[in-house]
Amino acid sequence: MNRRPDFATLILVTIVAMLIWLVAEDYTSEDVALQTRLDFTATNAKHYVVQPAYTEVTLQLSGPKRATNKMQALLQSETLSINSPAQNGTHTFEDLAMLIQALPEVRETGASIDSVDPSNFQVHITELATVDAVVRARMPEGALVQDSVVSPEKATIILPKDEAARLPESPTLESVVDAREIQHLEPGVLHTVKGSLRLPEEFSDLANVQIEPSTARVSFRLVARNRSITLDKVYVQVLVNPDVMTSFKVTLPGSLLRSVQVEASTALAEQLENGDGPGPRVVAIVPLSNLELEQGIKSKPVAYFLALSPDGTGEAVTASVDGNAHPDIELQISKIPVTTPPTTP
Repeated sequence: MNRRPDFATLILVTIVAMLIWLVAEDYTSEDVALQTRLDFTATNAKHYVVQPAYTEVTLQLSGPKRATNKMQALLQSETLSINSPAQNGTHTFEDLAMLIQALPEVRETGASIDSVDPSNFQVHITELATVDAVVRARMPEGALVQDSVVSPEKATIILPKDEAARLPESPTLESVVDAREIQHLEPGVLHTVKGSLRLPEEFSDLANVQIEPSTARVSFRLVARNRSITLDKVYVQVLVNPDVMTSFKVTLPGSLLRSVQVEASTALAEQLENGDGPGPRVVAIVPLSNLELEQGIKSKPVAYFLALSPDGTGEAVTASVDGNAHPDIELQISKIPVTTPPTTP
């Protein structure tokens, strides 16, 4: 005779087992070590900055498994942060375990922070100063513009109070326009682009500088758009009076200049950079007068630089070598002997 299963007993046993498991999860204690990042936040971020802003710590936890699991989930979803006092100078956070345990989000997990490695940590708190500055437009090198207007006209500089003393009484900020922003703009038309705000170059070493807002709009009328490029070599060309060419020999010990910085229109600069095939070439012009030939001068500065096209036309360009627009060219000038034809008897 087969006995029918006692389903009521099975259900009761299952419920009791689940209750025992749940109670065990709540009351079984465990120890866990977790590594996490601990942030140090200024009480008033607009007036103080904390360095270093964070450190890595190892937490030794204890408590019911459910509590330690909640703590692990908390650390995976957010970073723990301790507020620093509003004071200028060095501050040591003593007993990090107690400070972390006091955080509301940590208390809610039910886990106990038994110890922290390191147990304390030192930071430097810097008081900040707020300075108002006038904004000026800073256009790309070689760009000629008219009627430039910046909006907003003023911005705020936030920096360490000690370094603020280095700024002038009426500081300025530059709204720097990227060269790519104006590369394809049409000259003669009013344009508006966005520029990034920064301190002038002489204050680039100042640390922990914030600028609000970080950008400004620059409106202007483009007159000309130039670019600066560096040519590996530029040949020197000597100009003399054709009437005396057969009387003097001019030799150049150094017939070319190296690393020449050239400023030209965008279109011409692109052609000069593409050195392969026919196209314009920049030459350094050194004109010599009849008197200079007679005197046999040993050197003479470059008078100007010329971009020569294959058709023989030329366009003057601004160029220099190490900032010198008129580098000296060494010359060797000698007279060509005049030969007298033999007389016939």
